[in-house]
Amino acid sequence: MVALSIGHATYDIMVPLENYPIENGKYYLKEKIDSSGGGASNVAFLLAKWNVETYFSGVVGYDDFGSFIKKDMEASGIKTSFLETSYDKKTSTSFILINGTNHTRTIFNIESEEFHLKKYEYDIHPDIVYMDGYEYSASTTAMNKYREAITVLDASSATKELIALARDAKYIIGSIEFAEGIAGMKIDFNNPVTLLTVYKRVKDRFPNNEIIITLKGYGALYHLNGEIKQMPPLNVVEIDRTGVGDIFRGAFLYAMGSKYDLETSIRLANITASLSTTKMGVKDSIPTLSEVIQNYESRFGKLQVIVAEPIPQTETPIQNSEPKEEPQEVQQPSQENQIFQTMAISPDEIKAASEGVSNQNPITPALEPPTNPTIPNQMQAAALMQLQNQTMNIPINQNISQPMPPQPPKNILK
Repeated sequence: MVALSIGHATYDIMVPLENYPIENGKYYLKEKIDSSGGGASNVAFLLAKWNVETYFSGVVGYDDFGSFIKKDMEASGIKTSFLETSYDKKTSTSFILINGTNHTRTIFNIESEEFHLKKYEYDIHPDIVYMDGYEYSASTTAMNKYREAITVLDASSATKELIALARDAKYIIGSIEFAEGIAGMKIDFNNPVTLLTVYKRVKDRFPNNEIIITLKGYGALYHLNGEIKQMPPLNVVEIDRTGVGDIFRGAFLYAMGSKYDLETSIRLANITASLSTTKMGVKDSIPTLSEVIQNYESRFGKLQVIVAEPIPQTETPIQNSEPKEEPQEVQQPSQENQIFQTMAISPDEIKAASEGVSNQNPITPALEPPTNPTIPNQMQAAALMQLQNQTMNIPINQNISQPMPPQPPKNILK
């Protein structure tokens, strides 16, 4: 398998702290972690660690940080023939403060001036192409040239450039911010219907793409067999979430390139990302492929290759010019269907859901239960647990502002 990762490279300085610093204080630090960073760079490190022939395409400045990144990539097996050096610029840097008490992070990105690739005439034949959205022209060139490759876009926000790239990428892995920007409404984790509404509006905007929405500590939303589903995160003791989204996307790209089906690929990505949060840093926190497979098989049985159905190819050339701004219509969620009023769930299923019991796939609840006093508590718990256990059986073409027809009981703890 050959991979091309296009986008940002930064020099990261990570500082672990016992608590977040108080203004006007003085602190003596015992350690810091220097590392290569940036979305496309992190994906390249994962793919190279998993023995994929990986090329990185991006630009660094003419300084010690740029030299460090180049040497770091080459030492990790990443091919840097498409890595440019801008001789009149400084390499982008990031200072990352890690709060040891609650394991949150605060990131300061330092980039005095944006600078981009000047050359992107690729002479390789990649099977998989990753784009973090930073290099617009290089990304459109790659998608035009490699129509048969699996292309994955990191849609971090709803900018005009990312919206333009998203139309042509085969797989869109969008952040909450991207999804909310496209949908024109906020996600409320106490109201599962907002998750469905946001996803459906994003899917309506990009009907020809496979869309995955990462929900930070709440797993991921995706569409399969006409239904919207949610996959919860693993129950692990988190230490540092820096780069967890990049690691998710890199593992997903690897799995799709290895011919696994969509749901298996998301499971593998989910496991990889969760395991990475148990260690400090990004590159050093990437688990080995054998660790991920062992964890997968302990939960779901033998890992088997089921070839995913191909996504139809784009016929018209992808535009390499500056994308045009599109007007965004801000919409409000309907108040007519604020809960799953038509769920047919047995008492045993409600009990199992409330206790989070599953012989095959134990899951710790990731969402707080809704507080709407008009809904019976058992229905709240059942609706929420159905959301958490990837059995949100809502047809993608269902108008969710209207009551759904009754459905037969089903095992909500697959």
